[in-house]
Amino acid sequence: MNFIQDNIMKQTTFFFISIFLLTVGALSQPKYASKETKEVIQKMIEAHGGYDKWDQMKTQSFTTIMHSESLGLLRFWINDQVVDMQKRRSYQDWPLVRSKMTFDGEKVWSVDWRVGNPPGHQHSVFFYYLNLPWLTQDDHVTLGESSLMEHKAFDNKVYKVVMGFSKVPTVGKSIKDTYTLFIDSQSYLLVGYEYTVAYGPMLDIMKVPKDQEYFGPVLRKNNYFAEIEGLQFPLLFTSHNQEYTELYGDHVIYNLEFDLPFDESRMTPPENAVFDPSLDVRK
Repeated sequence: MNFIQDNIMKQTTFFFISIFLLTVGALSQPKYASKETKEVIQKMIEAHGGYDKWDQMKTQSFTTIMHSESLGLLRFWINDQVVDMQKRRSYQDWPLVRSKMTFDGEKVWSVDWRVGNPPGHQHSVFFYYLNLPWLTQDDHVTLGESSLMEHKAFDNKVYKVVMGFSKVPTVGKSIKDTYTLFIDSQSYLLVGYEYTVAYGPMLDIMKVPKDQEYFGPVLRKNNYFAEIEGLQFPLLFTSHNQEYTELYGDHVIYNLEFDLPFDESRMTPPENAVFDPSLDVRK
């Protein structure tokens, strides 16, 4: 009798563990509109070097430069950023304006913030630009139907897939943010995308009317990819209007390195830290 009971208990335990693992697996996967969409996205990720190597990174360190006439007298935004890839914490230094900013995974604070965008939004901006192919695999991502189309910004036909979110993905982003991915039909690299910004404080700064839910779309073209440790990253890209008739800005990412030490001391706010209380929704 004990033998039978033991076997029943073992089988029951195995059953519940299996269900748990299946549930966790389901929660950690994006939601695809179709089998065809999943195939296109998986080919894109493979073209960029695969998912496992990217997922195993401890840190990413990089420097970004943005040049735009819209930035006024300065015209350049430069920042050095380090990201804890496992917890998505990060800190940034802005040498031209001598500002600092930290995201500890829950809260965002800054010191001497002199950048136009709210710190809560800015902490993730270039991280998304750099890592978008792999971020399609994040929790709560939705990926719409795939369609093959011609686009005057790109040499080859591209697969178009709209990426959205079923839940607010992180501090500084909105559930209404979207990325319309343009995937080269020959190389399967992510050659560009259109993005919208629905984060409330950003809409207020840009003086977007209260009845408008998002800003954009803005067209982003990835002009140059570099292979670093087997992964393909967009290091030169430009921003345009949706019609691809105006240039809004030039962007460069360099000094991209992996697995450098993460300065844990930056996760402790100094006395002069200013916390960003802004939320996803507009007040």
